[in-house]
Amino acid sequence: MSQSGSIERSTTRYVPSQQLIANRQVRRLVRRVITGGPLTMAGISAAVASRGEAGRDSEEDEEDDEEEEENLENASEMEGDSRRRTRAEKAAARAQRELLERLQAIPGAVEGLNRVCPSLGALFDSKYGEASVIKGDVAPDVYRRFFFQATEESVLQMATKPALDMLQTFVNQPTYQNATALVEIPAIHELLTHEKHPTNPFPRRTIEVCRWIVDRPEPPKIAEDRAEKPWMETGCCYGLPKIRERPQYPKLKHDINNDVGGKRGAKCSKFYSQYGERRLTGGIMGEGRNDVFSALITRWEKAPKRIIYDFACALGPYCMTREPAFFSNTQFLIDDFHSVGHTKCSPAAFLKTHCNVDPRLSYINSSAGECGNSGLGRIRFFCVYGIACVYAN
Repeated sequence: MSQSGSIERSTTRYVPSQQLIANRQVRRLVRRVITGGPLTMAGISAAVASRGEAGRDSEEDEEDDEEEEENLENASEMEGDSRRRTRAEKAAARAQRELLERLQAIPGAVEGLNRVCPSLGALFDSKYGEASVIKGDVAPDVYRRFFFQATEESVLQMATKPALDMLQTFVNQPTYQNATALVEIPAIHELLTHEKHPTNPFPRRTIEVCRWIVDRPEPPKIAEDRAEKPWMETGCCYGLPKIRERPQYPKLKHDINNDVGGKRGAKCSKFYSQYGERRLTGGIMGEGRNDVFSALITRWEKAPKRIIYDFACALGPYCMTREPAFFSNTQFLIDDFHSVGHTKCSPAAFLKTHCNVDPRLSYINSSAGECGNSGLGRIRFFCVYGIACVYAN
């Protein structure tokens, strides 16, 4: 959709470390600690004991095998029991190893977070530190969700510019009223709701973590406008008039290519080969990112407040990498119908996550875009092999 007269963004590049916590090693350690069941000394002791019990059972089985070696009728049954107990022993050993690895990761995670933000490190240490493990304190799930989203690849889904503006208001005046306005950042809203106390103010540590989140983004660079070419040449016909060209991004080497079918990035487990691999006719929107981005940037004077789309997990970073100023107020969310398949994506990208803290969003018919699929299915075959001018006549 780029034309010869398009604006060229020669300074636009892929932005590394778009996560809230930029250091990859620190993110890995934090995820290691918070992933899994409760991490307590009692749990570790139970895992060690279960492994020892499984080992003893295995030794007893070997003795029984020697005594009953001559009994050929029971040989197959004994072998089955031995295999089952061996599997139990391996499972117990694996569980113990995972718990010990999580325990060993705690000092590195706390130290790394302290370098990123001392208050963030203190919050993590108070909920997942060695002292909490020894005392047997289990952190409420709101803290796990917060740290999980802070270490996720799709942190751009966590907060839009208007949400960050409201977070700035809370940091300046940490009142309960300002805290309830943070429904567009579910992880922080749930955290503050949990820490709310009728008489005491919010913990200073939590407020400083919010301040760090507000200060983390860098200001985007501004964009310009341009004019139009006939849709008969482009093969794409939209309901809105074209008000600017799609900019070109020479420093983004994959920008001019069609979306390649396959997994949607390192984290997403869904596929979009329907459009990218089969090269369907432009204008009949499939599961790509370029089509949606191009339509918005060339037709919309102002970006929408909220985009609900199957591919929102990757569409958000795609748009923000190219035109951060234009999309700074836009929230990208995956609809309820398609969110089931996004098993590896951040919950911050799901509409239902936001509905849990903002009931007003539950009135949105997130499946409205699927209503025309049955009609489009009838012309799908012809569109695959057709060209735009055939249908214009």
